[in-house]
Amino acid sequence: MATGPWRRRTVHDLVFAIDGSGWHEPAMRDAVGFRWSGPGRFSVLRVAAPPGPGRGEAQIVLDPGEAIPDVAVFLNGQRLAVAPRRLGASGVLDFAWDAAAAEGAGPLEFWFLADRITQLPAPGERMRGVGFRLSTLTIESADDGPAPARESAALIAGRRFLAERLPVAAGKPWVSFRSQGETRLLDLRLDGARLGPTPQPHLAFAIQAGAGGTELALGAPGGGTVTAGLTADGAWRSGIGLSPRDELLVLRLVGELPRAFGRWLDQAMAGAAPDAELLSFWRTQLGLIARAADARLAALLADGPDPYAGDPAVPFAWPSVST
Repeated sequence: MATGPWRRRTVHDLVFAIDGSGWHEPAMRDAVGFRWSGPGRFSVLRVAAPPGPGRGEAQIVLDPGEAIPDVAVFLNGQRLAVAPRRLGASGVLDFAWDAAAAEGAGPLEFWFLADRITQLPAPGERMRGVGFRLSTLTIESADDGPAPARESAALIAGRRFLAERLPVAAGKPWVSFRSQGETRLLDLRLDGARLGPTPQPHLAFAIQAGAGGTELALGAPGGGTVTAGLTADGAWRSGIGLSPRDELLVLRLVGELPRAFGRWLDQAMAGAAPDAELLSFWRTQLGLIARAADARLAALLADGPDPYAGDPAVPFAWPSVST
């Protein structure tokens, strides 16, 4: 019997383990599980989902007579329009997103920004900051899913090739923000990174975004600097002076920047009062940069030098430094 396209609808119950930050331990009330957001206003939840447009519902546990809390919702750095409604004794936040917001590999990264934090006692603990009680997050793709098994062998082989022939690791991220007039700058340091077989104890990205476009520089102590940027239409513009294999490794690393930024958020935003606009701007920019790098990587794998040529154990080589 033929199986047609399907739409995936997934319910994430916050009683169970989650990928994210800014949430207290799970609790139960009247047989309904939830987690308080907190201790700060900023909470992150990452969920697996297919790329493309979709819609979601965040179910919030309410006290009798309690108004639905004012919560801003972001997806991959882009703020979503939220429509609150009541469902029995609960509140529901409805939202939707287009294909651009969910483009790219990896899980969807939802941010929840609570309007206020209240200090409440916890059993056996001191006072703690709480925002709202999230019970479930339901997401549904707005597009039909793929037909069963279509291109699955190619996807599996491609992922294995990237992991074995072009391995990268972003390490531990450290982020700082600056500005120069209308230009915004992001300094992103990666400790304990790896490019192919070569450990990179310290890598530094300097990213500049302004009216003239986006520029990126990557360097390491004692090595040269790799530069790149995005064209006006968002395509990757390479100034890289690397071997073909090493250029692929750098593109792979750039594709990991949104996830590295997310790991930094998990650590830095605990209990913080964040600048949501600044975080949203840079998460969106990193998504654009990563997608452009992924597109360039795909083009080079398809039409560039044979990716199977050469020895993958050869160390990564930075451009020579002029003296």
